[in-house]
Parts: sequence; structure tokens; C-alpha cells
Amino acid sequence: KQWYQRRVRESRITFMICLLTYKCLNGLAPSYLSDLISLRKPKRKSVRLDNDPTLLERPFRHKYRATASAFSISAPKLWNALPRKPREASSTESFKKLLKSHLVLLAYPALRPHF
Repeated sequence: KQWYQRRVRESRITFMICLLTYKCLNGLAPSYLSDLISLRKPKRKSVRLDNDPTLLERPFRHKYRATASAFSISAPKLWNALPRKPREASSTESFKKLLKSHLVLLAYPALRPHF
């Protein structure tokens, strides 16, 4: 039971951080949050994944646990781990739907379709 509650809590936190990140990137969040994250700038010599315009710049790692849970650290980590389709969602509602689907499949891998 505790394992299930922990997984649900982690999924809710991930959902809220990703939703805030989406709002920041689309001008729907306060500027004090939007200022904490930025899109990754493409590099001249890079692999294909680095040229994805929807990825966020990841700040350097911090050695303190409290700093690692800060929005400026956790938002890029969670956002960049999302599949491309939710990151490119055209509306908040479609983003929420795609994000929920992704999180359910992460929590319950047995639900993935097998072809």
C-alpha cells in the first residue's frame, strides 16, 4: 500500500512540474517561474537529439539534495524525459491528456500495446 501511495504522489508531482513547465514555455505562467528555465540552444556540431527545439537547457548538477528538487533543476530533467508528442502539444488540454497517458504507461508498463 505504501509503495502505491508513493508512486501516486510522485506521478502527481511530475504532472504538476511538467504542466508548470508547459505553461512557462507558452507564456501562461508568471515571469518569476518562466525566468528559471530556457530552451536549449542548438549547437553547430551535435547529434540529432541535441537539435530538438523543444528540449530545455539543463543547469549544472548541484551536490545538495534541496537544490536538486528546485524547479530550475527538476523542470528540465522531467521535461526532457517526456516524449516529443506531449512537448509539442498545441493546447494545455491536449498537453494534459498526453501527459496523463504517458505517466500511466510509466506507472503501469503492462498497459503498453504489444505489436
